[in-house]
Amino acid sequence: MPENRCLHDLLPDQCGLCRSAPSGLADRVVVTSGGRVFHRERGCEALMEGQRKVRSRGGEVSDVEVVPLTRVLHDRPPCVLCFPDYAPEGTRLCWVRAGGTWHRGLLRRWTGRDDAGRWKADVAYVRDRVQVEETLDQRCLLPREPGEGSPVVSTR
Repeated sequence: MPENRCLHDLLPDQCGLCRSAPSGLADRVVVTSGGRVFHRERGCEALMEGQRKVRSRGGEVSDVEVVPLTRVLHDRPPCVLCFPDYAPEGTRLCWVRAGGTWHRGLLRRWTGRDDAGRWKADVAYVRDRVQVEETLDQRCLLPREPGEGSPVVSTR
């Protein structure tokens, strides 16, 4: 039985250029040379806010470029605002409490316990249209499922 091969003479799942995007991601994404994440579209609020901040500091804003996902998938994580329900291998979707509000986030890794014995984790989330990366303790985190609405948390 003949194998189906892509135009690069590889099996489709082996070819980084022909392989389909993981569930929840787009085949082509938006990046800048100075950015740390990839975005779904040029109009992403987090992307535009990042460029505004660069301008306000007197920096040079990088051009926005549309590239194949395979070019950046292993070099940088997705924008949490653009891809709120995508969790790369080894990460977990979560809710992050910041400023009294719950935000969709991505738990990248547990870092250990603090002096009070609480677990701490490196997380990424979007707050005020900017992707934030910080280490928070377990009091500010809840597990999240794809498509899940904001958590209702008892204050008792």
